[in-house]
Amino acid sequence: MQVDQNLKQVQHLDGGIVSEILVREGDTVSEGQLLFRLNDTQTRAERSILTAQINEVEARRARLVADRDGQPEIIFPARLTADDPALFEVVTGETRLHQGNLTNRSNQRQQLELGILQINDEVAALKAQRDALVDELVLVEESYQRIKELHENGLVETPRIEEAKRELVQLRGRLGELDANIARSKSRISEVQMRVLAIDEVARTESQRELVVVESRLQELYDRLAAVEDRLLRTEIRAPIAGRINELSVFTIGGVVTPAEVLATIVPEGAKLSIEVQLPITSIDQVYLGQPARVKFSAFNHRTTPELAAKISYISAATTVAGPDSQPFYIGNVELLPEEMAQLAGLELMPGMPVEIYLTTQGQTAMAYFSRPLIDQYERALREE
Repeated sequence: MQVDQNLKQVQHLDGGIVSEILVREGDTVSEGQLLFRLNDTQTRAERSILTAQINEVEARRARLVADRDGQPEIIFPARLTADDPALFEVVTGETRLHQGNLTNRSNQRQQLELGILQINDEVAALKAQRDALVDELVLVEESYQRIKELHENGLVETPRIEEAKRELVQLRGRLGELDANIARSKSRISEVQMRVLAIDEVARTESQRELVVVESRLQELYDRLAAVEDRLLRTEIRAPIAGRINELSVFTIGGVVTPAEVLATIVPEGAKLSIEVQLPITSIDQVYLGQPARVKFSAFNHRTTPELAAKISYISAATTVAGPDSQPFYIGNVELLPEEMAQLAGLELMPGMPVEIYLTTQGQTAMAYFSRPLIDQYERALREE
């Protein structure tokens, strides 16, 4: 007996150690029903490690975003705020680092702003000196003009006017020096102000650079986690279709399953059983489609199970062999007549069940039966001549 559809094989891609066997041969199963469970200790450990790494990288990413955007607080993903000691430690660590970065930048700004105040004080002092020097220069210029007039009238000697002129030139030189110092101080203020602005800009640039690396790492971890989750899902081996367990090849808890090993075969639900017969090549000339046959199920009680009427429904076009040492044969299918099926009420037919087939061939007399080999030999001899 065999089914008229291919048996569905239950296999496992990776293999592993059997931890549970939940079905037996002959059990009826539904599609997706759990059949076997493999040991998942190592796979779960890998998932835990990857999950912890993802949590750390997710927390770091949230902190870098806060650093880049200048946020006073980090906005963590909701799952990182769960009541879990390990998550709490990760979140706390990144929060402290973020607060430390904010404090460090604030201290840098304060120091630079203090320097700006000091330079402003220097500028104010220089301007005060300049104002005093300008007042003094006005007086010296007026004095010089008077001495010049006296010199032109011959009332003052030349050394006296030269001394007044020298003093005027010196004051003008000091005024120019003060103006230069004031300009340099103002330039220093601009430079320090640029450094203040650069503190946040440098922090944003550095955070963005790290963020690119972190996001790449995060994607890699998520890809690895997806692969581990898929392996973990496959440790639960389920029925690919609804049907009946035909054959199991796994019986031992703790046994090792190799990759792609067939763990069981399932007869599809609703698959019809057919009877396959091996026809000897020496008798194939006596077999034809529709030929009457008698079927006897040798697995059942012979006294209570009658022979059933059937017919040949299929004959293969070529021979086949079952193995290297076996003789070739034709394959035929035998179909029970519909009215005969009622006699099997209460009996369950199973794939692989042995069946005896009796074919009704052309009748022969006793003389024909014994003489037929001689006639065949004579005909072959004539053909050879």
